[in-house]
Amino acid sequence: MPQFETRITIPKSREEVFDFLIRTENLLELMPADGTMRVIAAPDVIQCGSRLEFQANAFGQSLDIIHEVTELVAPARVTEVQIKGLFKKWVHEHLVEEDVPGRVVAIDRIEFEPPGGMLGFLVTPRRITEQLESLFAHRHTQMRKILG
Repeated sequence: MPQFETRITIPKSREEVFDFLIRTENLLELMPADGTMRVIAAPDVIQCGSRLEFQANAFGQSLDIIHEVTELVAPARVTEVQIKGLFKKWVHEHLVEEDVPGRVVAIDRIEFEPPGGMLGFLVTPRRITEQLESLFAHRHTQMRKILG
């Protein structure tokens, strides 16, 4: 099954970065301003069992997406699973690991399975990975601006 992983080093404590990642207002700051993705419903602070509802324009389609937080271990990990959306499978782990005191590595690890049917011929693992690389390049730029 295809996997995508990206990392960013941040000069903050695990607790600070984790707290940043579980607040919806901060996640909004990390989204591209091009309007391709917007939050429809989400709690102010993400908890285990929270549902995040998005609307996205991707691969030529308007998509309704729902993710559920299935694991939250502060200040180390949040796991969200797609329960409605484009992909056959989508599991996104947000990990916060200590690098050295006062500096952490934030890791995003996504395991996915492309859609089936005719759409699967267009939305290939390579194309998904390219989209993720672009999205996370933007997210990392924003995180550096906000968190240092």
